[in-house]
Amino acid sequence: MNRFALLVLLAATPALAGLVACTTTVETATRAAAGDSGSTGEVDLTADAGTSPDAAPEASRPPVPALPVIPNQGGPVIAAPEIVSITWQGDSLASGLEAFDAWMVKSAFWKDMMAEWGVGPGTYVGAFHVPTAAPATLDDADIQKLLTDGFAAGKIPRPNGSRIYTVYPPAGTTVTNFGTEGCSGFQAYHYSLSVPASAAGPAATALYAVAPRCADTQGQTPLDFVTWGQSHEVMETASDPIYSSPAWRIDVQSLATPQQGENADLCTGHPTRVDGFTVTRNWSNVAAKAGARPCVPAPPGPMFGVYAEPGEITISAGKTTTVKVRAYATGALAPFAVSAFSGDPSLQASLDVKKAADGDELTLTLTPSASWVEVEGQNLVYLFAQVDSYNTKRHLILHAK
Repeated sequence: MNRFALLVLLAATPALAGLVACTTTVETATRAAAGDSGSTGEVDLTADAGTSPDAAPEASRPPVPALPVIPNQGGPVIAAPEIVSITWQGDSLASGLEAFDAWMVKSAFWKDMMAEWGVGPGTYVGAFHVPTAAPATLDDADIQKLLTDGFAAGKIPRPNGSRIYTVYPPAGTTVTNFGTEGCSGFQAYHYSLSVPASAAGPAATALYAVAPRCADTQGQTPLDFVTWGQSHEVMETASDPIYSSPAWRIDVQSLATPQQGENADLCTGHPTRVDGFTVTRNWSNVAAKAGARPCVPAPPGPMFGVYAEPGEITISAGKTTTVKVRAYATGALAPFAVSAFSGDPSLQASLDVKKAADGDELTLTLTPSASWVEVEGQNLVYLFAQVDSYNTKRHLILHAK
């Protein structure tokens, strides 16, 4: 059975609140402003300005853990996506969203982000405007009915294996999905629908991505917030379209792959502006293997961050635990901001400093509640490091004693 991928408010990065990731974990958001104007997908290893004082000698340091590499599980990808926009009557953002869809899959940004996943440039098929006002509540089942009815009536182009339907419920409509409410529980999601053969055409799978309109846009314009989330979902729809037949996706949590999910999930909290549109950065296996900044397009500078030693531990409910954390940079870099965030609201995580430099040793304090239990997917502590134009993320995996 296919399973949907929820795009939640995973906001914990210092870079921006309202982070996004395709997972079923719901976490609280922190607030801070950031963003930059990178517009290429090239990996650049040149250094940011600054120095790293008092760095520990190279010989005395353990090797920095390798960055995750998303496995190819052999499922299909969409080599040449075709986008169909779906909006509702009276939506003031409709023209902007349609312009975004038409730009995205033809852009140099898309080409740079998606080539290594086997996805090439796409085309824009056009827009379908629902001729009535949107309802107050729209469930995923309602969206599926809208699509199937539109296919049957010949009003929406039928699926052909490459089409991605970008669905944009307007302001004032609450989107729900299997009992989860949009904006409080997820920011957007993608899913697939089996369409049986009919007089209108052969059986096919319809791929769709839904981006609700949220009142809280984390300091962005409503249009920018929606395109940020939808770019995340369309990238993942193209590179991992069918849940039951995984393509590029991490399904097994391990030290090498601590965060489960798809490519855009690993770059949660990395919006950027390209050609006037706000989009998400996307994970690059090529950059990760090179030890470079993996969320691309990346601004120039060395890779940097903080990581826990060890990267996987066992803790007890109600008992405080401390863990050694190391800061590193692969080139000259001034001290950078650091922070920690728990993936579980019943566990608090904090670092003993707010800034660190290459070679520094930090202490992470974990305080689980007496009722804390291990839940896979939530059993992560996120370790963030940030410079003005970029942030990185590492993980500590927690297990219950």
